[in-house]
Amino acid sequence: MGDPIDIPGGELSIAPDLNAPLLVVFGGVDVDKIEFDGIKRKKPIFVASGSYMWNFMNDLKSRFHIFVAANSDVHGDKAFESLTAALKARSIDPSQLKPKPILYLFSGGYKAGIALLSGNGPDRFSSIFLVDIWMGLGKKNPSPFVGNFYKDMVSANKDLYTYVFTSGGANNPKVRDFIANKLGQKATLVDPQAGEDATQTHLRTNAVAVRMLP
Repeated sequence: MGDPIDIPGGELSIAPDLNAPLLVVFGGVDVDKIEFDGIKRKKPIFVASGSYMWNFMNDLKSRFHIFVAANSDVHGDKAFESLTAALKARSIDPSQLKPKPILYLFSGGYKAGIALLSGNGPDRFSSIFLVDIWMGLGKKNPSPFVGNFYKDMVSANKDLYTYVFTSGGANNPKVRDFIANKLGQKATLVDPQAGEDATQTHLRTNAVAVRMLP
């Protein structure tokens, strides 16, 4: 267990036990560094999710093989193919691991999730964590496709899913509440703490979610 290895689409950390489970992480958009260190700068410095997601995953390196995508634009299926090849090169076959891999989607990781979960995609995973993923409407997604996609996924495979969310992260209260109600005790609302801004609460859903990993 050392520093993560660069592979196409992100970085891979190998656990000491080659039979350890695999955690596949796709994070969100770049975040202003002030959200992490509180330092105001004349010009903002933005941190990619391929960097800041390790803040939440580092303590898990002894338990899991961990892949963290470089950013929120990484294509889910292509990254998973590269990850599978990198693991096989190290005598680890993801299809033979028990349990199956865990998929972890945070914020803008919803995009990778759509590629990975279409068709029979959910069959590749033992658990799927939706961590304050974005499911709203926007210039790039002017239709309700994203919200409807995740509603359908949870409805069809609800035993696979865990949902950790804030009141505003989904940008779609109707779908947020549908998924939360569908999952019941497997849905956890993270409220803001004193002194936090919305982005910090959004990021802190990861600290809550990683404690729930099986």
